[in-house]
Amino acid sequence: TILKDITFQVGRTGVITPMAILEPVKVAGSTISKTTLHNEDFVKEKDLRIGDKVIIQKAGDVIPEIVEAIKSERTGEEKEFEMPTICPECGADAVREVGEVAVRCTGIECPAKLYRNLVHFVSREAMNIDGLGENIIGILLEKNMISNIADIYDLKFEDLASLKKSGNKFAQNLIDSINTSKKNELHRLITALGIRHVGVKAAKILARKFKNIDNLSKATSTELSQVDEVGPIVANSIIEFFNQDQTKDLIERLKRAGVNTTETEAED
Repeated sequence: TILKDITFQVGRTGVITPMAILEPVKVAGSTISKTTLHNEDFVKEKDLRIGDKVIIQKAGDVIPEIVEAIKSERTGEEKEFEMPTICPECGADAVREVGEVAVRCTGIECPAKLYRNLVHFVSREAMNIDGLGENIIGILLEKNMISNIADIYDLKFEDLASLKKSGNKFAQNLIDSINTSKKNELHRLITALGIRHVGVKAAKILARKFKNIDNLSKATSTELSQVDEVGPIVANSIIEFFNQDQTKDLIERLKRAGVNTTETEAED
């Protein structure tokens, strides 16, 4: 069949996967019109180009895959493949780290990543918002009551109370938990932001070193690389994260909501 186009799908972890759009063809009893191309290396190793005539098979008689392009039938009109440098969902930078095959979106508020980012943000090791579990987050997104992380701090009692039959106690407990989270130590916020390669231990070290979120967001690669637990890859990940407009907007909204962004004496 013909490889008509290559589009891109953004997963919940931010991984951007190339997808083959095919001229529909019957393979082993079903019509195939698209299939995954896995990653950038897969496409380049097979030297696939948009417009190629390609051979399709079902791996294990289940998953359709492109076996190869029929290069002898190329006309010169085929287009070479390129991975995007910006996320097709949200426009944030898309990066491929050294030693990895995946290209990832770096935007914290990318719609494709939002559910996973919210679940991480409220988790026990992060902002620890009790009562805001995966199920409730799913309902809030479904009802368009939140569309980004900062919206958590705009939730109203009456909106939350409507989510359960006897919702008043649930709503009050959740509002109390959200308000309590505003006083969290800085390392919890750094953890909650989900910066790639930055876990709880590194977040505590960064909080002690930089004292507030603004200092951390402006830190240079040299300054970051001098910190224990932070090598060049982690330093680059932190810089990429704070360079995104989505991150800057989120931090400003969290500040306006009263979320602590400074190290307190309780940090350990």
